[in-house]
Amino acid sequence: MQKRARHENEKEEIRNAIFRAAVKIIADEGYDKLSMRKIASAIDYTPTTIYSYYRDKAQIVDDISRQIYRKIVGNIKIALEKNSHLPLDDQLRVAFREFMFSITSDPEMGVAVIRSGTKAIFRVEGEPELLENNGILILHSLLVQGQKENIFRRLDYNISWMLITALIGFSINAIENQFYLDKNWGDLIDTYSEMLISGLLA
Repeated sequence: MQKRARHENEKEEIRNAIFRAAVKIIADEGYDKLSMRKIASAIDYTPTTIYSYYRDKAQIVDDISRQIYRKIVGNIKIALEKNSHLPLDDQLRVAFREFMFSITSDPEMGVAVIRSGTKAIFRVEGEPELLENNGILILHSLLVQGQKENIFRRLDYNISWMLITALIGFSINAIENQFYLDKNWGDLIDTYSEMLISGLLA
């Protein structure tokens, strides 16, 4: 039993090493420069070992996207549950803040997703877990409830993905320009959130 557990731990360590090496290569050099051979070289394994975990680099990028997606949505859900007593506009501020902090807490990963050119962070079809935790639907439900309470003006469904696109763009720009390291990063997030929310208010 201990031997099997040790073997599983070793496999997980190798998978994590592959994952982090791929993230770094994409963030530093771009998706086009990512290869199984380059990953293998970075972590001192053979390309054959890498292929035993991932069939190709596209699958690695899907894994990166899903991990950051789960992290962002999971953090937002926890934050909203803790702040469910707040008015809807304040809940939206909480969600925006958590979104931007989640991306910038692992800058390499955030940049890797964007530079890979993948749309997997928005694509949730076919995965029950991601469908259940669909970030766009969570945001849309806040907006709809806010409309019912006359906090937000009437908005169509497209505004949700537009807002997420705006949040991602701001976060990635903050990473590339290292604004997220500034002591006033929280204030910048609040100012940006306020700008977005002001366009939604009734």
